[in-house]
Amino acid sequence: MKHRLLFLLILFSISAEAQNWSTFLDSSRAIDWSSAGFAIPTYTVNCSQQPTLQTGSSNAAANATAIQNALASCNATHNVVNIPAGTYYATGLYFGTQGTQVLRGAGPNSTDLIFTAGVSCSGGLAAGLCMVDGTARYNGSPEVLPPSGSMQCLWTGGLSQGSTTITLSSCGGTPPLHQTIILDQANDTTDTKGIYICDTNIANCGYESSSGGNNDGRFISGVTHSQQQVTYVTGVTSLGGGSYTVTISPGVYFSNIRSAQAPGAWWPGFVQYDGIENMTIDGTSVSGSNVGMYDCYQCWIKNVRSLDAGRNHVMLYQSADDVIRDSYFYESQSHYSESYVVESEESSGFLVENNIFQQVTNPTMFGQASGAVVDYNFSIGNIYSGASNWMTPSYAAHNAGNEMNLFEGNNFNGISADDAWGSSDQTTLFRNALIGWQTTLVNETVPIVLRANVRAYNVVGNILGQPGYHTQYQTYATSTSGGTGGSAENTSIYSLGWAGEDVCSGGSLTTCDPLTFSTLMRWGNYDTVNAATQWNSTEASPAAVPYVNANFTSSYFSSLAHTLPNSLYYSSQPSWWPSTAAWPPIGPGVTGGNIAECSGGTYAGAQAVSSSQCTGGTLKTAWGSYVNAIPAQVCYLNLMNGPPDGSGSGLSFDASQCYSASGTGPQAPTGLTATVN
Repeated sequence: MKHRLLFLLILFSISAEAQNWSTFLDSSRAIDWSSAGFAIPTYTVNCSQQPTLQTGSSNAAANATAIQNALASCNATHNVVNIPAGTYYATGLYFGTQGTQVLRGAGPNSTDLIFTAGVSCSGGLAAGLCMVDGTARYNGSPEVLPPSGSMQCLWTGGLSQGSTTITLSSCGGTPPLHQTIILDQANDTTDTKGIYICDTNIANCGYESSSGGNNDGRFISGVTHSQQQVTYVTGVTSLGGGSYTVTISPGVYFSNIRSAQAPGAWWPGFVQYDGIENMTIDGTSVSGSNVGMYDCYQCWIKNVRSLDAGRNHVMLYQSADDVIRDSYFYESQSHYSESYVVESEESSGFLVENNIFQQVTNPTMFGQASGAVVDYNFSIGNIYSGASNWMTPSYAAHNAGNEMNLFEGNNFNGISADDAWGSSDQTTLFRNALIGWQTTLVNETVPIVLRANVRAYNVVGNILGQPGYHTQYQTYATSTSGGTGGSAENTSIYSLGWAGEDVCSGGSLTTCDPLTFSTLMRWGNYDTVNAATQWNSTEASPAAVPYVNANFTSSYFSSLAHTLPNSLYYSSQPSWWPSTAAWPPIGPGVTGGNIAECSGGTYAGAQAVSSSQCTGGTLKTAWGSYVNAIPAQVCYLNLMNGPPDGSGSGLSFDASQCYSASGTGPQAPTGLTATVN
């Protein structure tokens, strides 16, 4: 044991690539997430034409034309189109395909852009405002399909996790330099008993349908290629005969790439550096997205107040390294099965950071995403109209092929990975507060739900459960046909491997999966059932399965110090973090957490930082004092004066007021009472 520890210490000290998760996660379970997103540029030079806008809905078409003409006047050095203070109607808008442009309002409480209709972003995606390259190519376009497509290759070399140099062969055209490409491989047609990527075209994989609908990825020779990574090409060297050496950044995410699965590469289109800032967007009359990002690389949304979206507030499609931050998202039109905030399809490496979600249905809906980071977001008052008393969480996986994503520092009611349209794996939940509770709701009130065929997840340093509500630590599948603890699923901290809610039939299309439980890595999570942090060496050291190494050993974890890094995304406290806010805000080892529970009164059970927020009740310590209000929650509670249960109408919001340079940090809770358990 001493020799192993010495070897590890030497390895970590000499390797410049060692990650801050290296002491508790094997490299087959994680990636370097620090490359997700990008530094948003500060454009200051106006485009040559600026719009003159008129009030009133009758001027919607004229306003859209004025804004379109202004965007078309931008170039590489003239980047800003200003929308002045006021309320303006517009029909749907496109960004110009040249990129390097920002549509900027005078502030979310000053500039209100109301869309009277959406436009097609290409590929059947509609939005009020589209950031799109204009080619309209998608995974079914003939140009990207083998063997004759002009924008595709076979991926024949560099088939290993972390590789930044790959070989592409039998290319229909030259891979693009300084643009994005999409790497993929065919789904598994039989269960590997390890990393298993499948969709509804395969038996026992996805309960929605076996008709081949809702596939993410190219469909080649009857098999979907759902495992995808959008990456950036930094170098292309011809080898002759339609073969190329290509350098990419970031390197390959996946641990299961292999020639038997016909890996390939394709490039549908590209636009870079489009942004939206400092305005309210109202999508009441738009059925699709408020904002659509299509083939968009390093595009952004910042300090936006987005209201009443149709299908979603933001759609990411075939995009990479985008940033959605410092914004407020309120309400959906239907609150039914397709009512999302950030929805991703075939996108990678994006960052969703420091946002507020109020009365939405699902804050995140990952159809297919890889290498993404969702961090320090606050969600409150989720609404779902499709079933009685049903709690809807953030979805880390809904379709096939979600892998190597990170959820860090969020305060959500829960995180779920389902088996609706296929399987996903290797995602990490780190230092989140997931309470699994919402006032009046009693169904699916589980902090973490991982359904059948969701494997090799990592759950580390989270705060889980609602005091006095959750009574069972876990329910999980023990075979393909049964499990344990299912009758108390709604009051469990974890639900693992079930095909559906306490069933193994999954609509007769999915059976239960004991590998969800046996491949799960858990370490240092506090839960309200045990009222203690679980440093369980057995939970932390799942054995090897195909394409995932053993996560150290039980004896290794038995002697490992009970300390965790502050972040898996940041190497140090980020510059935008308010000076008075605790860092890290959530997790074991945090002391004096200022989030407490309202006891009695209008908002009984809700989180608050001040007794004055618990109308008619008092504030009592909870969650082991391991939870501090993240900046988005402070903004919502203390500056926007949002109700602790998320009820009520949309609120005024401006990131420049919430997150000023001086920092408006969380305040210490007042009026606390202690309850002895």
